[in-house]
Amino acid sequence: MSENRSSRPGGRTRRPSSDAQARTESTRTEQRQTEQRPAEQRRAAPRPVLDPANWQDLLGGRTPTPVQAGAIPALLAGKDVITTARTGSGKTLAFLIPAAARGIGLSEIRGMRPEVLVITPTRELAVQIRDVARELGMTAGRITGGITPGQTRSEATGKGVIAGTPGRLKDLVQKNELSLAGLKYVVLDEADELLSLGFLKDVGDLLRAAQRATGQNHLQMAMASATFPAAIRTVAEQFMVKPERIDIAPERKNEEGAGEDILGGSSTATHLLINTTRDEVLKVTALHARNALYEPGGCVVIFCRTKHMVKRRAEQLAELLPGEVVSPLQGNMDQKKREKTMELLREGKSRVLIATDIAGRGIDLPEVRIVIHMDVAATAEDHVHRSGRTARAGRPGTNLVLLIPEQRGLWQNVRRALPPTLHPPVTREESQVDKEIQEKQGGNRGGGGGGGSRGGGRGGVQGSGGGQGGRRSDSGSGHSGRSEGGRSGGPRGQGSERGGASGTGGGRVGPQPARRRR
Repeated sequence: MSENRSSRPGGRTRRPSSDAQARTESTRTEQRQTEQRPAEQRRAAPRPVLDPANWQDLLGGRTPTPVQAGAIPALLAGKDVITTARTGSGKTLAFLIPAAARGIGLSEIRGMRPEVLVITPTRELAVQIRDVARELGMTAGRITGGITPGQTRSEATGKGVIAGTPGRLKDLVQKNELSLAGLKYVVLDEADELLSLGFLKDVGDLLRAAQRATGQNHLQMAMASATFPAAIRTVAEQFMVKPERIDIAPERKNEEGAGEDILGGSSTATHLLINTTRDEVLKVTALHARNALYEPGGCVVIFCRTKHMVKRRAEQLAELLPGEVVSPLQGNMDQKKREKTMELLREGKSRVLIATDIAGRGIDLPEVRIVIHMDVAATAEDHVHRSGRTARAGRPGTNLVLLIPEQRGLWQNVRRALPPTLHPPVTREESQVDKEIQEKQGGNRGGGGGGGSRGGGRGGVQGSGGGQGGRRSDSGSGHSGRSEGGRSGGPRGQGSERGGASGTGGGRVGPQPARRRR
């Protein structure tokens, strides 16, 4: 066998041939010339721009969903758009395709100076949007908490599209590390969550910073969500110019709909309710999870209201479901553990996820066969997002509410606000509310196998108590998000599941009581 190595163990030194030397020197000269060129000249050539009229080509032969058919042409025409549609309806592509079809966000750029900015409430959703953008041929990165400054620079430098959480984005803008001067298009995903009081200031500061940096009074903007409460929608429209409203499901009750809450809901799932007790809810959960996982593949998503209950119930369900890996997703986990959890689920190594409502916001798992509500959601909006984890993209699925007597009053409030497509058949027991045994959303500390309410709580669906102790901020230098304590209560008096200060484990994110990570 011929050898080109200059030396070999135990043998004499061999000199490369003159031809080989010439080739090597030529290669090195070429490399030096490449390295000496300006960085912007070394970047990859821009991808060919698609004719916007042919935007459907980016769907890879798939038929546009209703939200895509409505939103994409409006965005391509330069309009601002507010769209409300059920989860799993294709909203991510609906706001990314208009940019890709016009050649925005396709090319590598210099530094952290994106053309497209997608603001999301959670890190997991930011990662998901980044990946979808890359599939469209866009250069995309993410800026969130939970990663080091060096990782952030590596992830986001040179990217035409950046998806990120508001606190971390604002932090980098203030440090002049992230430039908004090149922005052409802004998306607020899960806009109801972003524009509720906890994130409103950060989002407003980012949008105003973008206007100053670009010198434009108006940047094209899209807002997408499965729910859009009327009070939040009014605030959102202050940042937009004559936005086109695209509400896919359910239909509006009147033409104007000025004072309504718009709630999109999964329309292909089977919606069921089972009356049970605090002592039996774990066994009932295990039974239905086991039945759903009888065939290979697929997964189950189970929702609880507190991190404390998620951790404890995960251990209990692991004993009741031998052979299954039960994965908790709760605020005491650092970013690496959270990403590992999602990796296990997507690879099918784990088939049971038990989580707080953070998992109801934008996380996309393949073939969720059943969503089980071990605790009733605190609001109709949260119930919609939970339910949307199953029956996505036309697949079948089941949405199962397990109702204990202590939560019947809360469920009545939630049911009244749900769109018809999300109503399970009415049962006789659920109307039998004993006011003396109803859980207090602000006071119960989550004891018992089926219990657990938001410590600090929302005071029910439209609760009047419990000010908003804090929202996910995801800001800071490398911290995975912190609760912003001290912010006063908003329209619903948001509580500790979203970062509030009281209650055992009562939070959507953040450890108790230290609250260092989310």
